[in-house]
Amino acid sequence: MKGSKGKRGRGGIDSMWNILLITTWLCTAHIALALMAASLYFLPHPLAVGTLASLIALVFLPVRRPFPRWGIAIARAITYAALDYFPMSLEWEDQQSFVEASVKGVPSIIGCEPHGVLPLSIISFADYCYYGAETPSIVKETRALATSTIFYIPLLRQLWSWLGIDPISRAHMRALLERGRSVLMIPGGVAECLRMTPKCETVYLRKRFGFVKMAIQTGAQLVPAYSFGQTRTYSYWKLGPPLCSDATTARLSKIIGLAPMAFWGRWGTPMPRQEKIHTVVGKAIPVEKRADPTNEDVAAKLEEFIGAVKDLFERHRGENGYGDVELVVL
Repeated sequence: MKGSKGKRGRGGIDSMWNILLITTWLCTAHIALALMAASLYFLPHPLAVGTLASLIALVFLPVRRPFPRWGIAIARAITYAALDYFPMSLEWEDQQSFVEASVKGVPSIIGCEPHGVLPLSIISFADYCYYGAETPSIVKETRALATSTIFYIPLLRQLWSWLGIDPISRAHMRALLERGRSVLMIPGGVAECLRMTPKCETVYLRKRFGFVKMAIQTGAQLVPAYSFGQTRTYSYWKLGPPLCSDATTARLSKIIGLAPMAFWGRWGTPMPRQEKIHTVVGKAIPVEKRADPTNEDVAAKLEEFIGAVKDLFERHRGENGYGDVELVVL
């Protein structure tokens, strides 16, 4: 079952309105940091003091539900703009089973690959999960999980919360799953960004035991997903040899919670290229709930998930322009 390509059912719309909304979505961090730098430069001017104080307050003020209506309206507008701009689309191979499991209180961990420079495809789930007229209320409680570093940036933490994204942590993820809420995540995470190469599609999964163990402990089913086109939206330069070793880059990435890299899209800016992003959500992998799974149990279920991701890629690569692209699983 395929989802909509946008509220108006068209793709590749390059209007000024869409560009403004995409800029709001992806350049808020740049704007916030620029405001902070300018405020520090012009201290002790009263306006600079007030701006800096406001930005610091936004870092620490809790973002609580229910979210403001105007915040949700901004998030909805960004979602529709993204669906039209790239365009983005979402295809479920077995949406009914996912919904039925959710209604019965069985949560899902949707593991979507690859990460890419930015996990843009997360937004394609928002159209169905949050704004679908026939979407069950329990499915509307689904939350995407992203690096917690994002949520230390004023303005961005509010915006991404309205878009349905929470900071990732074991405790928060477990709490959601134990309440029967499904989660969407990129298992490869920031570490996968460090291993990207333009020559092929790279996913970093073979050492990602944590999310699988969490699924077994909570009884959550594992749902594989693959986003075609995500890695084509940006060019990038990664910190590494000869400037420093890969080990140093990995340590720095772990400290800051982000991949140390420069990236650019259209016009050499953070605006992504208009590449079609099509996400295919595969059939759920059933999981038997166990409070204390063995390492062998976790490893076996991880291999099953990896096999499902590879199968999704192989079956859908041709129709999405990836016929001659190799998938490398690390």
